[in-house]
Amino acid sequence: MSRSKWDRRSGCPMHAFSLVVCRHPETNLWLAVEENKDAGWWWPGGLVENKEKSYRKCAVRETKEEAGIDIRLLGVLRVENSMYQYGGRQRVIFYAEPKDTTQQPKSIADAESKSAAWLSIEELEAKAELSPPDGLRGRELLDWARYVEKGGQIHPLSVLSGEHDPVPDVSSS
Repeated sequence: MSRSKWDRRSGCPMHAFSLVVCRHPETNLWLAVEENKDAGWWWPGGLVENKEKSYRKCAVRETKEEAGIDIRLLGVLRVENSMYQYGGRQRVIFYAEPKDTTQQPKSIADAESKSAAWLSIEELEAKAELSPPDGLRGRELLDWARYVEKGGQIHPLSVLSGEHDPVPDVSSS
Protein backbone atom coordinates (compact mmCIF):
# COMPACT_ATOMS: atom_id res chain seq x y z
CA MET A 1 0.00 0.00 0.00
CA SER A 2 1.55 3.28 -1.06
CA ARG A 3 1.21 6.44 0.92
CA SER A 4 0.40 9.57 -0.97
CA LYS A 5 0.78 13.14 0.10
CA TRP A 6 -2.45 14.89 0.94
CA ASP A 7 -3.74 18.00 -0.77
CA ARG A 8 -6.87 20.18 -0.79
CA ARG A 9 -8.85 17.66 -2.84
CA SER A 10 -7.95 14.52 -0.92
CA GLY A 11 -8.02 16.14 2.51
CA CYS A 12 -5.66 15.35 5.35
CA PRO A 13 -5.97 11.96 7.07
CA MET A 14 -5.87 12.49 10.82
CA HIS A 15 -5.01 10.11 13.63
CA ALA A 16 -6.76 11.26 16.81
CA PHE A 17 -5.69 10.18 20.30
CA SER A 18 -6.98 10.76 23.83
CA LEU A 19 -4.58 10.53 26.77
CA VAL A 20 -5.50 10.78 30.44
CA VAL A 21 -3.60 12.16 33.41
CA CYS A 22 -5.62 10.89 36.38
CA ARG A 23 -4.94 11.88 39.99
CA HIS A 24 -6.59 10.29 42.99
CA PRO A 25 -8.16 13.18 44.96
CA GLU A 26 -7.54 11.66 48.39
CA THR A 27 -4.08 10.12 48.00
CA ASN A 28 -2.70 12.42 45.27
CA LEU A 29 -1.36 9.34 43.50
CA TRP A 30 -1.23 9.10 39.71
CA LEU A 31 -2.80 6.36 37.57
CA ALA A 32 -0.27 4.41 35.50
CA VAL A 33 -0.79 1.47 33.15
CA GLU A 34 1.63 -1.42 32.72
CA GLU A 35 1.47 -1.99 28.98
CA ASN A 36 1.56 -5.30 27.15
CA LYS A 37 4.54 -6.51 25.11
CA ASP A 38 6.96 -5.28 27.79
CA ALA A 39 6.44 -1.70 26.61
CA GLY A 40 6.72 -0.31 30.15
CA TRP A 41 4.48 1.94 32.24
CA TRP A 42 2.44 4.64 30.53
CA TRP A 43 -0.74 6.61 30.96
CA PRO A 44 -4.22 5.50 29.88
CA GLY A 45 -5.10 6.45 26.33
CA GLY A 46 -5.44 5.45 22.74
CA LEU A 47 -6.86 6.03 19.31
CA VAL A 48 -10.31 7.61 18.99
CA GLU A 49 -12.43 4.99 17.28
CA ASN A 50 -14.73 5.82 14.39
CA LYS A 51 -17.82 4.74 16.31
CA GLU A 52 -16.96 7.18 19.14
CA LYS A 53 -16.18 10.32 17.15
CA SER A 54 -15.33 11.89 20.51
CA TYR A 55 -12.08 12.53 22.37
CA ARG A 56 -14.00 12.50 25.66
CA LYS A 57 -15.66 9.13 25.06
CA CYS A 58 -12.32 7.68 23.99
CA ALA A 59 -10.59 8.94 27.16
CA VAL A 60 -13.24 7.38 29.41
CA ARG A 61 -13.25 4.08 27.46
CA GLU A 62 -9.47 3.74 27.29
CA THR A 63 -9.03 4.43 31.01
CA LYS A 64 -11.62 1.78 31.86
CA GLU A 65 -10.14 -0.76 29.42
CA GLU A 66 -6.48 -0.22 30.28
CA ALA A 67 -6.65 0.66 33.98
CA GLY A 68 -10.03 -0.64 35.16
CA ILE A 69 -10.98 2.78 36.55
CA ASP A 70 -14.13 4.78 35.80
CA ILE A 71 -13.17 8.45 35.54
CA ARG A 72 -14.66 11.91 35.62
CA LEU A 73 -13.00 14.22 33.10
CA LEU A 74 -12.31 17.56 34.77
CA GLY A 75 -10.37 19.47 32.15
CA VAL A 76 -7.93 19.60 29.26
CA LEU A 77 -4.22 19.99 29.83
CA ARG A 78 -3.29 20.42 26.18
CA VAL A 79 -4.35 19.83 22.60
CA GLU A 80 -1.44 18.82 20.38
CA ASN A 81 -1.63 18.90 16.60
CA SER A 82 1.13 17.85 14.20
CA MET A 83 0.87 17.98 10.42
CA TYR A 84 3.05 15.87 8.13
CA GLN A 85 3.18 15.36 4.39
CA TYR A 86 1.25 12.08 4.67
CA GLY A 87 -1.29 13.13 7.29
CA GLY A 88 -1.79 14.53 10.73
CA ARG A 89 -1.80 13.51 14.35
CA GLN A 90 -3.80 15.13 17.11
CA ARG A 91 -3.65 14.30 20.82
CA VAL A 92 -5.91 15.65 23.53
CA ILE A 93 -4.46 15.33 27.02
CA PHE A 94 -7.19 15.26 29.66
CA TYR A 95 -7.05 15.74 33.41
CA ALA A 96 -9.33 13.38 35.36
CA GLU A 97 -10.15 11.88 38.74
CA PRO A 98 -11.75 8.52 39.55
CA LYS A 99 -15.53 8.54 39.93
CA ASP A 100 -15.24 6.09 42.83
CA THR A 101 -12.20 6.67 45.03
CA THR A 102 -12.41 3.09 46.37
CA GLN A 103 -12.26 1.45 42.92
CA GLN A 104 -9.05 -0.55 42.54
CA PRO A 105 -6.96 -0.51 39.36
CA LYS A 106 -6.91 -3.55 37.14
CA SER A 107 -4.73 -6.42 38.35
CA ILE A 108 -5.41 -9.13 35.77
CA ALA A 109 -3.73 -8.92 32.38
CA ASP A 110 -5.83 -8.89 29.21
CA ALA A 111 -5.51 -7.72 25.61
CA GLU A 112 -5.49 -4.05 26.72
CA SER A 113 -2.76 -4.07 29.39
CA LYS A 114 -0.97 -6.14 32.03
CA SER A 115 -2.14 -4.12 35.04
CA ALA A 116 -2.48 -0.61 36.45
CA ALA A 117 -1.50 1.10 39.69
CA TRP A 118 -1.71 4.35 41.62
CA LEU A 119 1.86 5.69 41.84
CA SER A 120 3.46 8.61 43.66
CA ILE A 121 5.69 11.18 41.98
CA GLU A 122 8.63 9.47 43.67
CA GLU A 123 7.62 6.09 42.22
CA LEU A 124 7.22 7.65 38.77
CA GLU A 125 10.66 9.25 39.12
CA ALA A 126 12.18 5.89 40.05
CA LYS A 127 10.50 4.24 37.05
CA ALA A 128 11.81 7.06 34.82
CA GLU A 129 15.35 5.86 35.63
CA LEU A 130 14.56 2.34 34.38
CA SER A 131 14.06 1.00 30.88
CA PRO A 132 10.87 -0.85 29.97
CA PRO A 133 9.39 -3.23 30.93
CA ASP A 134 9.98 -2.11 34.54
CA GLY A 135 10.39 1.57 33.71
CA LEU A 136 8.32 4.26 32.05
CA ARG A 137 7.64 4.01 28.33
CA GLY A 138 8.19 7.76 28.22
CA ARG A 139 8.42 10.65 30.68
CA GLU A 140 5.13 12.33 29.77
CA LEU A 141 3.07 11.01 32.68
CA LEU A 142 5.75 12.13 35.13
CA ASP A 143 6.09 15.52 33.44
CA TRP A 144 2.31 16.14 33.44
CA ALA A 145 1.97 14.97 37.06
CA ARG A 146 4.65 17.49 38.08
CA TYR A 147 2.93 20.18 36.01
CA VAL A 148 -0.41 19.62 37.75
CA GLU A 149 1.18 19.41 41.20
CA LYS A 150 2.88 22.76 40.61
CA GLY A 151 -0.48 24.38 39.81
CA GLY A 152 -0.27 24.23 36.02
CA GLN A 153 -3.32 25.43 34.12
CA ILE A 154 -6.15 22.98 33.51
CA HIS A 155 -8.41 24.28 30.75
CA PRO A 156 -12.18 23.74 30.84
CA LEU A 157 -13.60 20.82 28.87
CA SER A 158 -15.52 23.37 26.80
CA VAL A 159 -12.33 24.14 24.83
CA LEU A 160 -13.17 20.95 22.93
CA SER A 161 -16.23 21.92 20.97
CA GLY A 162 -17.75 20.53 17.83
CA GLU A 163 -17.59 22.54 14.66
CA HIS A 164 -21.36 23.07 14.74
CA ASP A 165 -21.71 23.71 18.49
CA PRO A 166 -23.15 27.13 19.31
CA VAL A 167 -20.94 29.87 20.69
CA PRO A 168 -21.43 29.95 24.48
CA ASP A 169 -23.78 32.62 25.83
CA VAL A 170 -21.87 34.86 28.22
CA SER A 171 -24.57 37.52 28.67
CA SER A 172 -26.00 35.85 31.79
CA SER A 173 -22.64 35.25 33.46
